[in-house]
Amino acid sequence: MNALANDVSEVGSQPPAHRGLRPGGRPEVSFFSGAAVDYRGDSENHPRHPVARLAFILGTSAILLILRWIDPVVAGSWLSFHTSCGVITGLPCIFCGMTRALHLLLNGDFQRAIYFNWLAIPFFAGVVFLIALFAIEMVKRRVIVNLSMLLRVTARRLTVLGLGLLSLWALQVYLAVSQHKHELLNPRRPLYSLFVR
Repeated sequence: MNALANDVSEVGSQPPAHRGLRPGGRPEVSFFSGAAVDYRGDSENHPRHPVARLAFILGTSAILLILRWIDPVVAGSWLSFHTSCGVITGLPCIFCGMTRALHLLLNGDFQRAIYFNWLAIPFFAGVVFLIALFAIEMVKRRVIVNLSMLLRVTARRLTVLGLGLLSLWALQVYLAVSQHKHELLNPRRPLYSLFVR
């Protein structure tokens, strides 16, 4: 009993800075660590983090503005080669039609945006979320979401990601073939002949 009381008193006497530490003195970190991680300390330990956040906000915003103003079909005509997987392989990839869909989405044409690639909507929502998140983190000087932990690579996550991408590709091919999206297909290419005919 006396030993237990001594242990409790030792834990209670530790300064707050040493509580919630893993073995070796490393702090416990969660995905949402805004209450525990100060942005200023994060900036001192990783000086490129604020610069990376600002570069992402400015760069992504500029790309979205360019996509709104410039029609990808017109821009593609300036190139001497095809950039679409559907034209090259015969079947669309997961992101085929994405630039056209984003252009239409940014100009308010939701129906045609979904026609070319419905993934443009969740993709755009994710980009807007990241822009807002990084802007809030810079203003609050506090890390809200620990992306390094959220995006940690493991064998299980890679397996799930691979199966998810394969399922999305199968869905995109089905939608392109069933809805006769000729802009995303090329019957003269090998993959079309292999999987469709």
